[in-house]
Amino acid sequence: MWRRASFKEQSVWAEVDAEGQPLVSRGRVRIRYKLEKAAKVYNAGASRVVVDARAPLEPLGGKPSKPAAPPVDLEGAIVAYTDGACSGNPGPAGSGARVELLDGRVAEASRSLGVATNNIAELTAIGMAVEILDEEGVPNDAVVALHTDSKYAIGVLTLGWKAKANRELILGLRDLLAKWPGVRLIWVKGHAGHDGNERADELARVGATGVDRLSWST
Repeated sequence: MWRRASFKEQSVWAEVDAEGQPLVSRGRVRIRYKLEKAAKVYNAGASRVVVDARAPLEPLGGKPSKPAAPPVDLEGAIVAYTDGACSGNPGPAGSGARVELLDGRVAEASRSLGVATNNIAELTAIGMAVEILDEEGVPNDAVVALHTDSKYAIGVLTLGWKAKANRELILGLRDLLAKWPGVRLIWVKGHAGHDGNERADELARVGATGVDRLSWST
């Protein structure tokens, strides 16, 4: 499959896997300038190929969809991290969210979900972060870089994956995110030493123990 991307400030097509992530081999990604079988294929440095996470996946030779809107500049954005935790799947579950506002305040929230799946916990955490923004009166068009280690959540919320399970929760979150056009879901590798993600994981584990908590710091 192929997905719209940019390379050296030019629009290209990048080869991706079933989850929409670039297929990297020896540090390089295959790209095309046209989505035609006869179009020449180039091997580009993976670090220089930026895939548009909102663009649909396209088969080679298929009729491409219209280009997605230009990406939002995340410089100076509100930053959020979310994660879910589950002891057993399903099992005692919790969600965690950390939101760093532009005025320097930081919100950290844990929520107990009772017995639930890890996917439900991941999805709920994203909703928690947006709820914090709403409760603090943040404008709906504010730019927010929301980090999650759940490819599933990104897929069902932004990539058009079919909601086979958790349909009500997913549809509700899609409606919520539609009201916050500046929110961008960004995948980050879990348990890889990323401070924000590690903290969200800790908060989610607190929630899994049955604790609901929201605290603020500066």
